[in-house]
Amino acid sequence: MPERRKTVLREVLAESQILGTYDMGETIEGLARKLGKEPSEILKLNSNENFFVPLDFLRSALREVAKEVDPRIYPRDELGELKEALVRYVNVSPEHIVIGTGSDQLIDLVTRMVLEPGDEALSIAPTFSIYERCVRIQRALYRSVPLRGDFSLDTERILGSVTPKTKLLFICSPNNPTANQFSRGDIELLADQFDGLVAVDEAYVDFSNGSLVDLVNDVGNLIIFRTFSKVFGLAGLRLGCAIANPELTKVIDERYQMPYTVTITAVKVALKLLDKIGTIEKSIREMKSERNRLTERLNMLIGVHAFKSETNFVLVQLERNSDEVYKALLEKGVIVRNLGTVLHLDNCLRVTVAPRPMMAKFSAALKGALIDVA
Repeated sequence: MPERRKTVLREVLAESQILGTYDMGETIEGLARKLGKEPSEILKLNSNENFFVPLDFLRSALREVAKEVDPRIYPRDELGELKEALVRYVNVSPEHIVIGTGSDQLIDLVTRMVLEPGDEALSIAPTFSIYERCVRIQRALYRSVPLRGDFSLDTERILGSVTPKTKLLFICSPNNPTANQFSRGDIELLADQFDGLVAVDEAYVDFSNGSLVDLVNDVGNLIIFRTFSKVFGLAGLRLGCAIANPELTKVIDERYQMPYTVTITAVKVALKLLDKIGTIEKSIREMKSERNRLTERLNMLIGVHAFKSETNFVLVQLERNSDEVYKALLEKGVIVRNLGTVLHLDNCLRVTVAPRPMMAKFSAALKGALIDVA
């Protein structure tokens, strides 16, 4: 290999060391092999997936799409159809919408569009780790401002942290992992006082008390990300959208978005689900009911505190060591997210809300795990 090529490769590998890795946690198949169990015996509650949308309903839509599509042809008109269908769901016109391969891809795209090496992006802590990952890939500086003790935004400190190099502000609302939705007024204040782009990730907004999409016309520096992975149960198909003023979405769509980013299968399935939105709305009601029930049951356990949630997961603080409880749960075939310290809170776990039989299994496993590590 020529010496210059070796040098370039060494530089790439060296620079990559500043980037963190995304820990996806244990997998169903991997844990099943370790425990000598069948994959069906493993309870996966670590990735905020939506198990309330009936699997048969989704598979039926997939079968219909498989008969309708020609996979040899790139999707084009279908993207316009999806934007039109989303109009009824998110209550904005098609020109406000950009379609992408999940919200993560759109977050990365907007980050690349806004930031150059040496620029800065600002966010909160704790929050979704993808924002920092996207910023670091751009060789830009990522800085975060801690939430207040009650999980609210410290708007004064956020605005006080802005420098002339700060071009992008990320706010996840409802926030992962604290599960709370931020004040509409606080976000409006940040957008009004900040000169850069305010990116609001509303991945969990369907499980909360309302979106900010009605602001995008009047607030020109606001962009909102939504995903089909959570509320529609399509995490495996990778589909999302960004919502902003038409001037911004036109630039994103025509100048920055790659052609044919999403699959025709994902788009067609999304269209079918939007056409049967009643099933999705029913699943939201069921999730909220089970979320309340789970929170109440967890708070009845000694040494366990479950925080109020406006998402499809619950943040839990333990009096026991969360590392030990996490390992004990794994031994029982239950996968949750071990967060450790969240702000001033030690020994935290994050648990996906799932239908009642799954939650009953989780509750029993947690009780056993707490006894095991006592």
